[in-house]
Amino acid sequence: MNEAKYKSILENMEEGYFEVDLAGKYTFVNNAMCRMLGRPREEVLHSSFKKYYTPETARKLFLIFNGIYRTGKPAELFDDEIIRMDGDYSIRELSASLIRDLKGNPVGFRAVARDITKRKKAEAALRESEEKYRSILENINEGYLEVDLKGNYLFVNKSMCSIYGYSRSDLIGTNYRQHASAETAAVLFRIFNEIYTTGNPAELFECEILGKEGKRSICELSASLICDTSGNPSGFRAVIRDITKKKETEEALKKREHELEVSSRYLEEANTALKVLLKHREEDKIELERNVLSNVKELALPFIEKLKLTHLTELQETYVSIIEANLDNIVSPFLRNMTLNDFNLTPKEIQIANLIKEGKTTKEVAGLLNLATSTIDFHRNNIRSKLGFKNKKSNLRSYLLSLS
Repeated sequence: MNEAKYKSILENMEEGYFEVDLAGKYTFVNNAMCRMLGRPREEVLHSSFKKYYTPETARKLFLIFNGIYRTGKPAELFDDEIIRMDGDYSIRELSASLIRDLKGNPVGFRAVARDITKRKKAEAALRESEEKYRSILENINEGYLEVDLKGNYLFVNKSMCSIYGYSRSDLIGTNYRQHASAETAAVLFRIFNEIYTTGNPAELFECEILGKEGKRSICELSASLICDTSGNPSGFRAVIRDITKKKETEEALKKREHELEVSSRYLEEANTALKVLLKHREEDKIELERNVLSNVKELALPFIEKLKLTHLTELQETYVSIIEANLDNIVSPFLRNMTLNDFNLTPKEIQIANLIKEGKTTKEVAGLLNLATSTIDFHRNNIRSKLGFKNKKSNLRSYLLSLS
């Protein structure tokens, strides 16, 4: 193969190719190398390689080429970073070897360079993105975990460690069944199996997990499937929120509500019982008043009336008046709680008494009831007698109103 053919291959290959002398000055660069540098060939030739590197990178390359010179062994792939004419930089992957003259003496170095700028920037962006999301996962309050298809922990964040009470190193590699009761493990297996089968995530569901030293936590989970780059299931991820305190608060609230309900029911029953007792007391009181009033009317007043018809001395009449007045004072408070029905009045007498209370005269009552005035007077005397009000000069209407 002649020199022109070799040169054509070097000029048209995608990889950069360059040669430098022992002082580090370029003696040959191909088109791809010029594109990497972003500079024309005439500017690059005979310039020092140090011109296109930062001092740190230039020092790194010097040590690599010095090692090639001393050992005669080529350098396998290594990265370097060159500064382009536009101020941007390119990252290259190089392999270099020693150039010897016909006598075998070292005269320079040759290298093949591949531009990996896009790949390196993509890797850096990916690392930055991963670091960003890792930082988010590490600082959220919710627990986050990833397990493989067998349920072994591959990743847990700081909050997850806090929920369990274990360090990350204690958890990674262990199986979720080690941190759950048999019942909870069965529930989780069923849910993860459904996720695996359908590919659909599981919405929020509750489960109890076992932490360090038997610590039990009630958690709320949502889980989904993890797939590899080929779309094949490779594990599961889950976001976990510890709701133990919330549940304890809810239980305490329910207990307190139950206690209040019981207390309220007890107070209602006590109130009902008290009302019954008060009603009985009031009824007993009314009954007592009726008995006292009845006894006075039936056992005392009739004999006083008879006594008044006997031949009494003036002093005796005075004593009888005092007794009658005192009996009136005794029974008068009771009369305020009595109704006309309590005096054994007939329906007609009650009707007439109500009309008298309304201020009707004997003549008006007789006209309303279509009765003779003498009949009304007869009923009025009966009413006075039954009320214990006979032979008293007090107004009957006023007395009836006092009973209202």
